[in-house]
Amino acid sequence: MSRQLSYALIINLLGFAAVANGPYSLVFDMDVPDAIPLATPGPKGINSLCLDEWSRHKELIINKRDSLYDAIADKEKLSRNKEKAQHEINSLKARLSNLDKVIGLVNTLEKSDVEYILKPSIKAEGSTAYDTRRRCIVLTVGSTANFIHEITHGGQYEAGEIIFDSQLDKSYLQDLYDEVEAYKAQFAYDPSSVSSLKSSFVARSLADITPRWVEDLQSAEGEKTYRDHSKIRVNIYSGKAVLLMAYPQLASQFSGWADSWTMKEAPNVVYKRQPMVVQ
Repeated sequence: MSRQLSYALIINLLGFAAVANGPYSLVFDMDVPDAIPLATPGPKGINSLCLDEWSRHKELIINKRDSLYDAIADKEKLSRNKEKAQHEINSLKARLSNLDKVIGLVNTLEKSDVEYILKPSIKAEGSTAYDTRRRCIVLTVGSTANFIHEITHGGQYEAGEIIFDSQLDKSYLQDLYDEVEAYKAQFAYDPSSVSSLKSSFVARSLADITPRWVEDLQSAEGEKTYRDHSKIRVNIYSGKAVLLMAYPQLASQFSGWADSWTMKEAPNVVYKRQPMVVQ
């Protein structure tokens, strides 16, 4: 089997489930001319028509971060039950650390050479997708907690953790750890937006958000939301051996791959080129 044909078979099989079930699937009609703003990118990677909404979410995140600083200071000064207070302080500090990372990510995306567009969602769920016509990343978001979740996936694209198809409405290389990171970031801003989700147990703390918790998350219809996600970490550098472990159901298709092949070499794949690391 040729390298090109083998890749084509794999990426279509990998993408099939993503279109039907994945959180990265496009949720709006790409044939509608006004579905995506046509303005040129803003000065730092954010589409100019989205800058006001982007800034609104950013301000709310910074305000939440500052309120956590104040809450920690108050508990350190006023609490009489030191043991209980320390547990609460540690929880607040963990959230604070995650929000600091979120703010850093916001700044990273603003400076990216990739264009990012925000699209409002009337649903609780959002999505991260690639607009094949305008060649940009579309973040469909509702609340600020949802905004944080989706920009985390944007950061994963920047880091080569997820990739997109340049011609089809598909994404690849999703794994449970991608979602753990996104839900932890979301929890740091609004714990109730995560603890209210239906899984095999309630996520009452950052430590509760594990691959198992993500794997057991259910939709309103009772379907497992992330049933097609890899249970091990995968990225653009993952070779045949890792991909076989990640997607055992495709073992017969991977048999035609050379050991050195990776998804970043597949045809029609869009991924963020990573800076060269000098050894």
